[in-house]
Amino acid sequence: METLSFPNLDRRVFIKGLGFVSIGLILGTMGGCEELADAIKNRPTRRRLRTGSPEVDADIDTYRQAVTLMKALPAGDQRSWNNQAAIHGTAAGFNYCQHGTNHFFDWHRAYLFYFEKICQKLTGNAKFGLPYWNWNQNPDIHPAFLDPASVLFLARTRSSMTGSPTITTPTLDPIFADTNFFTFRQQLEGTPHNNVHTYTGGTFGGTASALDPIFWMHHCMVDYCWYKWNVDLGNDNTNDPAWINTDEIQFVDADGNPATVTAGITTIMPLLSYQYESSAIGSSPAIAAIKTKKEYQALEARIRAGANIKFEVKQRISIAEKAAVSIARPFSKETRLSTSDFAGILNSDVATERIFASIEYAHLPATSDFAVRVFINLPNANSATSIDDPHYAGSFAFFGTEQPGAADQGHQHQQPKFLVNITDTLQRLKRNQELRDGSPISVQLVAVPFGGKFEKEDTELPLDKIEIIVTPVVIKNAR
Repeated sequence: METLSFPNLDRRVFIKGLGFVSIGLILGTMGGCEELADAIKNRPTRRRLRTGSPEVDADIDTYRQAVTLMKALPAGDQRSWNNQAAIHGTAAGFNYCQHGTNHFFDWHRAYLFYFEKICQKLTGNAKFGLPYWNWNQNPDIHPAFLDPASVLFLARTRSSMTGSPTITTPTLDPIFADTNFFTFRQQLEGTPHNNVHTYTGGTFGGTASALDPIFWMHHCMVDYCWYKWNVDLGNDNTNDPAWINTDEIQFVDADGNPATVTAGITTIMPLLSYQYESSAIGSSPAIAAIKTKKEYQALEARIRAGANIKFEVKQRISIAEKAAVSIARPFSKETRLSTSDFAGILNSDVATERIFASIEYAHLPATSDFAVRVFINLPNANSATSIDDPHYAGSFAFFGTEQPGAADQGHQHQQPKFLVNITDTLQRLKRNQELRDGSPISVQLVAVPFGGKFEKEDTELPLDKIEIIVTPVVIKNAR
């Protein structure tokens, strides 16, 4: 069994061609040279999917070859296309994938890591890196995935994210401005990640999504989002030992042998096993690659150390509990706050606090062909209400559907939990004098079908609770 352990003490990691080695040993062999060691500098590059790039075209050719070879493997080979997809889930439900948990990022990073190694081994191309679909910069699916005669094709409802506001710069910028690892994760998963799956649709929109070759390009983008937030934007992951030392044991290596990785080691995978071709996400521009030993050492030390990041709630106010919500009718719930609670919300310091609507459901809906928009103090909000309305706060989408009897078949039960940052909306309403001392605060949930019509209009969502929560802003350490 191949095991990767987080290097708390000896900082040992496994590098293709080098085995288990110390990062310090690698960097120490550079002597006075400021150039990065070849093993690190020349690691595979994951490039942004786009047309007109010979390098991207070559990566697509290798990926096409890898998918073909994986589909040709015997059914008993754990590296086969169907078996790799089943790690994530099947049409009957999700299997091992982490959704709605604090291990969403690290589990999927490890999943990509071992899948990429299988592609490299089968094709004989050790330099291959999975491309990523930057749906913010290039909302259209790359033409290579739209040819019905290609192994990269699978029927989808849409071939572009154009028309969905969830991957646009105005939506992504506030999410990337969040400096807390835990709240950043929840927002990135619930809004762009989930929406790209379900808005694109087809198999990709459900629990068997990894059967669609575009799945790996989408999750490379999700991984790149985490990388950009963590590396380029200088935010820290949590160093909570309970998170760091969590084992992910569902994978196989390039030879089909069981493989285990801890959450902690995934944080430095992009520094050792692969690298991203930088590109913009929202207003965050592309960043020049690190080229010197000194820069690399400082980055590696920061990423490895993490920070004492927690999901801390300073104030919690209940809005609603236990309700059956019909997707065909907007849901509105008002609460009258105590004087002190209202003052705490209305007069919060945006430099030190963030205010979220926390929305939890008992389970996934029967369909997921819609997004849910969140409004504040707009009781008449409906599916026609513009997202440019000053009361609009944000949106989220469900990924997957509730399958009858899925738990009896050993599939994971996902409990959807979403965070929507309502800080700016509250401040805007306050400036507009629409929110004053003593006013009630209400939250509206409006389901909006992607195609203009619900697949099942009688779908009911079992709501567990809606809360307004106040969390402290994580202040970055000066470096």
